[in-house]
Amino acid sequence: MNRQRTSFFAAPLVALALMANAVGPALAADALTLNEVVSAAMNKNPAVLEAQKRWEEKDNRILSARSLANPQLGVMKDDIPTKTLGPGQAMMTEYGLIQDIMNPAKLNLMGKMAASDAAMAKGNYLDKRLQAYIDAKQAYYDLLYATQALAIGKENQQLMGQLAKLAQVNFSTGMVPLQDALRAQAEYSKMTTDLVAMAGMETVARAKLNVVMGRAADGELAVSEEFNAPPPNFDLAALQAQALSGKPALQGMNSQVAMAESGVQLAKKQASLPDFQFSLGYKDYRDDMAEDTWKVGVMLMLPVWGGKNQADIRAAAAGLEASKASLESMKNMAGLDVQMALTDARTAWSQIDLYKNTIVPQAEQSYEAAVVAYTNGKADFMAVLDAVTMLRNAKLGYYKARIDYEKAAANLEKAVGRPLFTSI
Repeated sequence: MNRQRTSFFAAPLVALALMANAVGPALAADALTLNEVVSAAMNKNPAVLEAQKRWEEKDNRILSARSLANPQLGVMKDDIPTKTLGPGQAMMTEYGLIQDIMNPAKLNLMGKMAASDAAMAKGNYLDKRLQAYIDAKQAYYDLLYATQALAIGKENQQLMGQLAKLAQVNFSTGMVPLQDALRAQAEYSKMTTDLVAMAGMETVARAKLNVVMGRAADGELAVSEEFNAPPPNFDLAALQAQALSGKPALQGMNSQVAMAESGVQLAKKQASLPDFQFSLGYKDYRDDMAEDTWKVGVMLMLPVWGGKNQADIRAAAAGLEASKASLESMKNMAGLDVQMALTDARTAWSQIDLYKNTIVPQAEQSYEAAVVAYTNGKADFMAVLDAVTMLRNAKLGYYKARIDYEKAAANLEKAVGRPLFTSI
């Protein structure tokens, strides 16, 4: 009987062995590389494009902030007879030109504030690019895992279908109890439900990656499999220094502090320096009633309301202190974020080592032992299937650990503030 059972299940056991050693699913020849994915996200993501245009808007306002107001040109008809409302009957026509002139010291500070505002917008743009880079990596690896999980699920269901048929045949011959045949069929049906969920997970992952790349959510998309992050043998202090010097969010906050400092200086100038208004007029008298004349005027706008001016200074100073406190908090958080991200990366790396050197080898040994036991008639085919499932779960767990490490490495790049492992 043992010889009969061994030969009867020889083909499925070979298939199970092949499945146990199977690699990831085949990918399309035109699959996008990781570099192509992140480049598309950083250059075509709508949030990035919006931030870029906001920066360009602020940058083009610098010249406007440093420039004088537009002059005013007017024409006035004077001494119109009461019997008519016709401007052509006026005895005198006056042409006037008025130019408001902000104190040059104030104008310079206005330009500095506009430049700082543009620098803040640039920092926000760079931060959006970095976020798109991170989001693209995360979505890319989510799609890889979903695709791998679906491929493994299909392989398992196919083999379960073969074993369910064999169990039914063996039950009909009295070789196995009815319980084994029913369990095999139940497992097959459950796998159908699992495959539907896995397919949905893959569809959602593909849609998210498409959206991050600035494409339609339902667009066709295939990606190549890449694992680029090196082992987490990084110097924490060096990474924290990089974050403090180059993180876009910190650059933006530094610009906000600079803008607030210029705001305090401007408020003080507003309280102490006058602005000017220059006017030039020409009076043209009708019918040579009088000699035409010029009129020149200069007016000063004096900062005499001390209470208002001092309140503006205090408000600007409070805004500066708030910006400085926010900058200091952001610096502290930047160091903490790097430390936490590096810890997560090292933890994920240890999971890879655990799966590779312990869990997967143990699952392989359990599978081999189950096959031997079944061959000798000391175990039924469900025990073999359980061992194969354990092995496939171990391999999928190992794959997920690699995915988790790449995502943790991406979070480390986010904490540092720039790409570390992908050339873009």
